[in-house]
Amino acid sequence: MGTVSSAKGVGAGAVQSATAGQHRLARIQVYNWGTFGGHHDLPVPRSGLLLTGPSGSGKSSLLDALSAVLVPAKHLRFNAAAQDAGTNDRSRTVLSYVRGAYRRVTQETTGEVVTDYLRPGATRSGIALTFTRLHPADTLTLLKLYHVRSGADSASQVEILVEGQQDLVELVGMIREGVDKRRLRQHLGDRARFFQGYSSFAAAFRRRLGLSGEVAQRLLHRTQAAKSLTSLDTLLRDFMLDTPSTFSLADDAVEQFAELRDAHAAVVDARRQEEILAPLLPLSRTISRAQQDQELSEKLSQSVDAYVRRLRRDRLEQTRDRARAAVTALDGEVQSAKRAEDRARAEVQDLTTARAGVAGSELPVVQARLESARKDLARVEDQLRNLAGHLGVLGTEPPQTAAAFAELADQLDREARELRVQLESFEAEAHAVMRDKLELADQLKALRTEAERITSTRSAMAPDLLDAREVISRATGQPASVLPFVGEILTIVEGQETWRVAVEAVASGFARTMLVPERLYRQVADAVDVQRLGTRLSYLRVLPGGEARSVSPDALARKLRPVEGTDYAQWLDTEILRRFDHRCVEDAAALAGVERGVTRAGQVKSSRTAHLKDDRRDLTNPRFWTIGVDAAQRLDQVSQEVDRLRRREREVNARLEDLTRRTHRMQERRDACLRAAESTWEEVDVTTASGVVADLEARCARLTQDLPGLVELDTRLEAARVAEEQARERHISLQANLEHQRSRLEETTKELERLAVEDEPDLDETLSEDLDKRFRSRKRHPTLDEIGQVATSVTRELSQERQRSLRQENEALRDAVSIMVRFGEQWPAAGADVRPEPAYLDDHLKVLKDLRADDLPRHERRFSELLQSQSSQNIGQLASEIRRAVSQVRTRIGPVNDALQDTEYSPGHHLRIEVSERRLPVVADFLADLATISTGSLDLADETQQEAEARFELLNAVMTRLASSEQRDLTWRNQCLDTRLHVSFTAVERDEHGTAVDYYEGAGGLSGGQRQKLVVFCLAAALRYQLTEAGDPVPGYALVVLDEAFDKTDTEFTRAGLDVFSGFGFQLLLATPMKMLQTLEEHVGGAAMVTNDAEGRCSQLSLVLFENTEDTESAGGAEHVDDVEKEGAVAGADVVVATDPRGADKTAASASGTHEDNEENLFSVLTDEEGSL
Repeated sequence: MGTVSSAKGVGAGAVQSATAGQHRLARIQVYNWGTFGGHHDLPVPRSGLLLTGPSGSGKSSLLDALSAVLVPAKHLRFNAAAQDAGTNDRSRTVLSYVRGAYRRVTQETTGEVVTDYLRPGATRSGIALTFTRLHPADTLTLLKLYHVRSGADSASQVEILVEGQQDLVELVGMIREGVDKRRLRQHLGDRARFFQGYSSFAAAFRRRLGLSGEVAQRLLHRTQAAKSLTSLDTLLRDFMLDTPSTFSLADDAVEQFAELRDAHAAVVDARRQEEILAPLLPLSRTISRAQQDQELSEKLSQSVDAYVRRLRRDRLEQTRDRARAAVTALDGEVQSAKRAEDRARAEVQDLTTARAGVAGSELPVVQARLESARKDLARVEDQLRNLAGHLGVLGTEPPQTAAAFAELADQLDREARELRVQLESFEAEAHAVMRDKLELADQLKALRTEAERITSTRSAMAPDLLDAREVISRATGQPASVLPFVGEILTIVEGQETWRVAVEAVASGFARTMLVPERLYRQVADAVDVQRLGTRLSYLRVLPGGEARSVSPDALARKLRPVEGTDYAQWLDTEILRRFDHRCVEDAAALAGVERGVTRAGQVKSSRTAHLKDDRRDLTNPRFWTIGVDAAQRLDQVSQEVDRLRRREREVNARLEDLTRRTHRMQERRDACLRAAESTWEEVDVTTASGVVADLEARCARLTQDLPGLVELDTRLEAARVAEEQARERHISLQANLEHQRSRLEETTKELERLAVEDEPDLDETLSEDLDKRFRSRKRHPTLDEIGQVATSVTRELSQERQRSLRQENEALRDAVSIMVRFGEQWPAAGADVRPEPAYLDDHLKVLKDLRADDLPRHERRFSELLQSQSSQNIGQLASEIRRAVSQVRTRIGPVNDALQDTEYSPGHHLRIEVSERRLPVVADFLADLATISTGSLDLADETQQEAEARFELLNAVMTRLASSEQRDLTWRNQCLDTRLHVSFTAVERDEHGTAVDYYEGAGGLSGGQRQKLVVFCLAAALRYQLTEAGDPVPGYALVVLDEAFDKTDTEFTRAGLDVFSGFGFQLLLATPMKMLQTLEEHVGGAAMVTNDAEGRCSQLSLVLFENTEDTESAGGAEHVDDVEKEGAVAGADVVVATDPRGADKTAASASGTHEDNEENLFSVLTDEEGSL
């Protein structure tokens, strides 16, 4: 490739000194990239390069090579300038470039359109971009090497930074068999750095070349397709402004909030623990008080005997003293009464002697007979009264004649026999009723026990099973709730209750089975083996897995379901489907037609031959149900049964009382019959006895009338006898009283002597006072005979009090155990050292005490401190960043506007970017929430717990949404945190007086040229904003690529757009399809023509360098490279040194020729006399 002379003159302007410190592109090398087969080396002048050529020649392929190195893969869009709609050209990929895709063809066999590749087998490719800085001198080469195996659909690659110049062709020869990093490192030595991925590679070259970040990379890549930009807001927001720090602040806040959430959870957890355990304190007091009451009642009961002994001794002493005094007093009275009786008896004897002397011998005999007859009459009258009493019971009167008496005797005998038979019948019935009463008492006692057990265990299972489980629970140290019976967690499907009898007939045995989790199997098995359970227990080891069987819709399994919330739901579903595939049928006729089934009445068919019906239990009675009966239902059933039995007990008692009354009446009649039958007619014949007395009295009267003075003597004798009887009775009475008092004195003395020799137990005075009150409340001064009855009453009362206290203790213990069980289930770790047993009540109370004294206050302090720090720091800083975003953008946009002031947008007019705040309602709400959260932290000392909780809930809601991955929350998060959305940009065109003459928010309504001009100015402003550090006149990274950016503008618009880029200090790499060449070449240091053969298989480069000291230095290394590869020629660029058209010759050409003439001048340099390249 030779050097061709150019007719253009040399005239390069002096490079500004500030650009010497810029990193500018100096060299592009590609190897096997698209249709550029082999090695191509393109020097790039520091003042820029114009890349031109026919459409489809490969210009965009070169630009895509730059993008492949400078743009992250996630933002990379090949052939960007051709995509006005903003979509990616999916046909262009790194792999398509490495393999050399160049056309689409139709397969002859299938007719399918496929891509044709220049390098379909194993191949390699490479890109090298060399950047230089003049002051201080610095050269850096960015390399990407690719290797694709034959048939592979992806390329292996490596990214390298090399200090200084590096020929690409040296390295591609080392990756013929694949990317060998070790060999490359050995070849390049210390001046090369290798990277594991693109992100670290990009971070390294951004630091070296002065790129601010990934946003700058995206903006530079977007600039390449400048003509497709339409929205000013989109351009400046997405490609000028960096991702705001609010996102990282929010992420930090969310991450740190986890600690606050944990602290809050700890507070809530501690509060919940305190709330659950708090009732233990009053329950503990109740238990303690009940135990004290029981202890007091027990002590009082034990002290009753001692108190009674003391009370009895006191009463005995009092009785002894009274008896001693009475004996002393009565002794004299008895002697006096005896003397009075002797005097009265002597008087009677004297009068009797005197009367005998007067009466003679006959009268005394008659009188003696009369006295005897009177005695007989009195005896008959007594006997008759007794008979009348007995006959009164029988409802009749004594007979008046002997015949009537004989008939009465026969009646009495018959009735006595009848009554004896009836009494025997009543006695038998009474025994039966008494048995019923005792059985009812036993049943009621069992029901009360069952009710207490249901209340304490909250289970409706049989008591013997609950006792067995309790034994196992104590032995294993596990709460009973982790060992459920199937019946406790299984229920009947709603609407299927009519099949209850069938369900119970088939599944009641399964319902009585205890379930054992796999983790507890060994412990339970050991406990069952060692302990005596007192009943038959069946348990199942619950193993995971098992496949559910398919059963018919009318299967019994379809009528059962697990209780909601049980941990065994899935296992139970599988098990009931496996066990209970019995078909539910109405009657025995339907049962004959199924393999396994059950009738509504409860007859079970388990195979073709085996049938069973168990009527030992009435399955219609809810008391015998085992499935789906909770504790409240069973307790209600027990209460109903208790009420029923109590009604029956009242009936039995009434019947027993009735039998007792009737028996008593019959016994009275029987006894009356028997007693009346004992009398004879002679014993009750009052008439005959009265006649004898009357006769003797008449005879005595006749004899007395015949004896003078006898009447007077009789009168005196009768009075003397009365006086004697009175004296005798008084003597006898006093003597009896004396003997009684002597007996009492003797008895009390002996009793006191006996008590004196016995050991008297000590009696606490407090207990004595209590017992004294109890005894006095019943009998203020009980006698010796009453002491026993009062003591029995007091003992009964103490027993009742002890039982009442015991019930209170049991109820409180049951409630306390229930609380301890709940605590252990909800906080296994906290309850690891304690058990849900009464013995561990004090340990649970200590946990409660520690919670109140230390844990809860400590958690609340930590929560309060974290809430304050996160509210004032994270939330306050986040809110501040959001509020300051607009002012920060305005501050940063100032230097951009100053730079735009240096270039006219149109004659006499300049463009200015103005920033306005775009406050969304959702952002205002978000900031209001942040203000509420952070403001509360200022008043922490006065903040109540409820206020802190409310502030935390608001903070939790905000943090939850910020951390959420739901699309709605992500949208909300982006709207709140992306402060780029909080601003809008307007390009204002102002005249020399600063008056706004036009406003631009986008490209709408503009012509194609106006749109491109606006976009170019705004892009330049955005690049200036992104790439230039504050205070620097020019950016540290200078390269800007524009692909067909001015295809719709005229010369003036194009020149103004390029002037603004030049004014901002950018190095331009311009690509255009043979248009506006002269205007474009004024802003570059050289031009390259890209051509391709007729089939589009081989792209070539020709280069014109405009003579310029700076550019010549940068391009001096360009030369042809000999072919070293089999798959195609390796070529550099054909180089032509031309007179810079920006000198006097250009001016003359411009003055004498048209724009098309000027384009032809440059094109002629790149072609020969015949028009060939």
